[in-house]
Amino acid sequence: MGIFGLSRGGRHRDRLGPRFKALFWGQAISQVGDYIAYITVPLFVVSISESTLSLGLAYALETVPGLLLGLVGGVLLDRLPLRSVLVVADIARAIAFFALGFVALDPNPSTLLLVFLLSFIIGSFSSVFQNGLYALVPSLVRGSQITVANSRIATSQQFALVVGPFLAGWLASFFGVAPGFFINGLTFLASAVSIVLVGRVPVRLEGGDRSSFAAEAWHGLRFLWNEPRLRASTIAAATANAAVGFLESTLVIIGTDLLGASESQLGILFMTLGLGGIVGALFAPFLVRHFGLGRVLTGGLFVFGVMFLLAVRSTYGFVAISIFFAMFVGLSLVNVPLATIRQTYTPSPMLGRVISAARTIGWSTLPVGALLGTALADNTSYRQVAELAPLLLVITAIGLLFTPIWSQTFGEGARRRVTPENAKTT
Repeated sequence: MGIFGLSRGGRHRDRLGPRFKALFWGQAISQVGDYIAYITVPLFVVSISESTLSLGLAYALETVPGLLLGLVGGVLLDRLPLRSVLVVADIARAIAFFALGFVALDPNPSTLLLVFLLSFIIGSFSSVFQNGLYALVPSLVRGSQITVANSRIATSQQFALVVGPFLAGWLASFFGVAPGFFINGLTFLASAVSIVLVGRVPVRLEGGDRSSFAAEAWHGLRFLWNEPRLRASTIAAATANAAVGFLESTLVIIGTDLLGASESQLGILFMTLGLGGIVGALFAPFLVRHFGLGRVLTGGLFVFGVMFLLAVRSTYGFVAISIFFAMFVGLSLVNVPLATIRQTYTPSPMLGRVISAARTIGWSTLPVGALLGTALADNTSYRQVAELAPLLLVITAIGLLFTPIWSQTFGEGARRRVTPENAKTT
């Protein structure tokens, strides 16, 4: 990502500053807990329900709140101190995971319903937190360092994907799933402390400029639609996430049923995903500087889709591990520039609303893909559905070749050849 010396030595790290470093370390700890839950929640659901649809429903209930709260939450993020909003979201999620831990200690016939309810609560506050996190980053670093900051966050997330599933599998094997839930609750408290250490962040929307909630939400949505790069990237994210929703909600099944991996081998596959994500995140700023935000995003999406298709047709072994590694290299090359595009082409006073609107639309298809894909898999063949999903990713990448994402979306500091098609862009 440049931050570990891929470009101009270690100077990028110094430019990020102590406030971002406080945020980063809190997120690094919290994300390990997230990926412990990434394994323990599906394992818990599978242990109390034999339906694949239950996995899809639990996943959907974590993502649906983003649709319900996205636009309203975006206005709040622009009106209220970001630090306070993020701290409250962390504490609420900690309480919910502590509750899940107690539920897992003594499961009963109503346990599944409680899991669904707590998943919805966790998803609600996670939606507000993630939108606020990316709205906060531009307040902590300079514009030229936004991609580097996003890549560092992505690196910590992928590192968590290496460590978290391993810890989750080890804990579940010896102690059951409850300890994983309690540990995740503690990591959210650590994140809350780190947000406090960031210091004061100004409210970007001054009181005299405020209008009604609905008007401000509509203003953010209208800006998102009228800015061609934001519009194209948001539509692409929504289309691709239909496939990603199915992938994320059933990744355990892909590993065990399609690839034939054992529980211990499944842990190795998840670690491989994280390692691939780390490599992609590390190289993202370097590639962005040479090819631009939009072209890196498009190429990453194409790689992710092709590798996803090869993954579901493979069997566990060195080749499958290599494919999973490359798949998440591509995913990181999508996520880092996607976040930077939103932060770069949105005015500061509107970051909360526009980022929330973009993520709301982009994530709207996650629960659809999870529910529709798992329902079809229950009634037809899981393999057939798993082979259709990556084709949607490839088609989306090809479609981006004909949009401003490919021809005009470069970002600050990107080296590009000036041509008639991009001479008037910034």
